[in-house]
Order: sequence, then structure tokens, then C-alpha cells
Amino acid sequence: MVKLNLQKCIAVFVLVYSVGSPAMSQSLFDSVISVDRAAITKYELDQRIRFFELLKPSNNVEDEARNSLIEDRLKIAAARRADIQLTPEALMAAMSDFAKNSNNNLNQLLDDLAQDGVDEQTFRDYVEAGITWRQLVRGRFASRANPTEAEIDRALASAGAQGGIQVLLTEIVLPAPPDQMAAARKIANRLTRIESTNIFSEQAQLLSVAQSRANGGKLEWTNLNDLPAGLRPIISGLRPGQITKPLEITNAIVLFQLLDIAETAFQLPKISAIEYAQLAGPESAVVSVSTRADTCDDLYGLVKTDAALTLTIQSHPQDQITQAIALRLNGLDKNEQSIRPTTEPNQADMIMLCARIYSIVEDVSRSQVAGNLRSAHLTSLADGYLAELRSNSDITYH
Repeated sequence: MVKLNLQKCIAVFVLVYSVGSPAMSQSLFDSVISVDRAAITKYELDQRIRFFELLKPSNNVEDEARNSLIEDRLKIAAARRADIQLTPEALMAAMSDFAKNSNNNLNQLLDDLAQDGVDEQTFRDYVEAGITWRQLVRGRFASRANPTEAEIDRALASAGAQGGIQVLLTEIVLPAPPDQMAAARKIANRLTRIESTNIFSEQAQLLSVAQSRANGGKLEWTNLNDLPAGLRPIISGLRPGQITKPLEITNAIVLFQLLDIAETAFQLPKISAIEYAQLAGPESAVVSVSTRADTCDDLYGLVKTDAALTLTIQSHPQDQITQAIALRLNGLDKNEQSIRPTTEPNQADMIMLCARIYSIVEDVSRSQVAGNLRSAHLTSLADGYLAELRSNSDITYH
């Protein structure tokens, strides 16, 4: 009944605007982005923005909605090429599971979305793309995602009471806004072929935009557990001197070289949460605030009189922080900052580490560790595949 009512509302909405206001109808359903000739309309973008505002409020909800729709087009197209398509029953089950995770039944969730102006098809498309992509990734990469016994041993050593592992890394963060992405990828691919730790460090001084460039890109000794979840299995698989594949995040490409690895005889603490501040707005204003802020607490007083600045201070378990932010936080000590330009002209955002909150790691089983590593491998492989699909696609903004 809810579905029929929503469909009727949408039909009436389209009819009214197509008859009564042709100009608005044309603008609302015109294509704003094309992904390999698959159109994304203004209506779809407006709906995804509204949905994301309810789902996960952020400072850059429009950019996130736009990127999400582009990636969904790429994911669905790749799934179709692999002859993967959800059955109606599987899609309905996935929608119901989504509703349960938000403490709702499906009908109640659809009613709530409708009251906030989000139609059922928007929700359906979002869930379908996610579930279809997971099926594609499992089918394509399942055999490559299984961890080796050595990886499981290292992970157990880093998490168990018998001791832990620390790693010494050098990082290079290349600036890669959309108009420089192709050139940045060429530089990143060249850097992966470096075999000398000294040369990699020299390149960090020349090319990196991270604060660590002043030290040749070298970071402090880091507990393996403290690295972002998607990065742990990648670093675990390296030998000293080896370099990771380029990791693409928003407006940047990151590479790490493993310098050394050390085992400790005592149990290392585990990060249970990370508290960090995120400041966004005009680049000059962000830089001005950053130079005057010594701690996260200082930020409140510095931004309250500037309406152009947006400040959030939040605390999350490490594995719930997006990879882009987690990688930036990884190289920061308490009260240190990372400033990057955004996709908008003359705009920037700053990340400031407020605190890492530690707890003692409980013993885990070998099967749990293997499952966690397998999941992390799949995530890494999926991210790489999606980046490849995006680089090979024709994306046009209208």
C-alpha cells in the first residue's frame, strides 16, 4: 500500500509539473551528470542529497551524494556485465534488513522517508546498488581475499595477550584534485617502483603535502592495531622496503613504505575510539583558525563569529571512520592538524586529532582474525576495482 501511494504521488508530481510548468519539469529531470552515457538527473541528485541528509549528515552532503550516484552507476553497470542481478525477494530482504538496522520495520521507514520528501525508489536504488556490488565483489575477489597463515599469525600477535607488532612507515600524500588526478596517478605509479628507502624519503620531501614531509615522510613507530582497518592487512603483507599500491582518497593519493617492523613482549593497547575535529570553509579562514588553535577546545571560540566556517567535533570507533579521514588521522599526534583543499574553489577542510582513546585488547580466535582479514582484503580490492572503473569511465558534468 505504501509503495502504491508513493508511486501515485510521484506520478501526480510529474504530471503537474509537466503540464503546469514546462520549464521546471525540464530542469528537474534534465541530466546533470552522464556516466558512460547513463544519465543522472537533477531530480535523482536532489533526492540523494535529501536522503543523505537524513542518513548521514555531513558538511559535504552534496559532493557525497554526487559521488555516490556516479559510483552506483559504475557498480550497476559492472554487475550487469557480470550477469549479476538481484531478485525482487533478495532486494526486499535487503531493504528490510536496512530498516531493522535503523530500528524500524520497512513500512515505517518508508513512511518516515516519504514524510521527509524521499521517495521509495531513491531508497530502493541505494540499497540495490550496495547489495549488487557486494555480490560482484565476493564473486570476483573471494579467492584472492583469503588471508595467508602468516598474515593470521601476525594479526594474532598484534592483538593477543602474547605481545604486539609495531611498524615504522614513510608516507607520501600526493595532491590529486579531479583536474590533476591523471597526472597524480602517473607520479604515484612511478613512486611504487622505488626500491630505496632514502629515495622514497627524498620524494616525500619534494612531493608530499602531509606535515611529515618536513621529516622526509617518516612517521613515528605505530602499533599495527592503530592503523585504519583497510590499511592493516596491506601493511602486514609488506616486507621492509616495499611500498603499498596507491590508495586514492578524496583529492589525494597516499603511498606508504615499510621501513621496519618490531614485535613487543607485552600486550599493546587497542584504540576503542578516536575523537577529532573537522573544520570546513574558505581556505583563508580555515588556515587563519588553524594557526591560532593549539587544542581542539580552542576551535569553538575561534569559529563562533564566522558563519562561513563549519565545525564538528566527533568521536567514533576507528573502523567506523571513513578511509579518507582515517588515513589523515593516522599521521597525526594529539592536537596536530591536516589541511586539504576541497573540490570547491578556494575552500578547504582541516582535520585535527583531539584524542585517541585506548582499551585493552581481548583475546580473539583464529577464525575471527581470519574473517576480519578477509573482510579487509575484500574492502581493499573493491576500492581498487571501483577506482579502476572510475578512471576508465567517461564522466561528464552538465
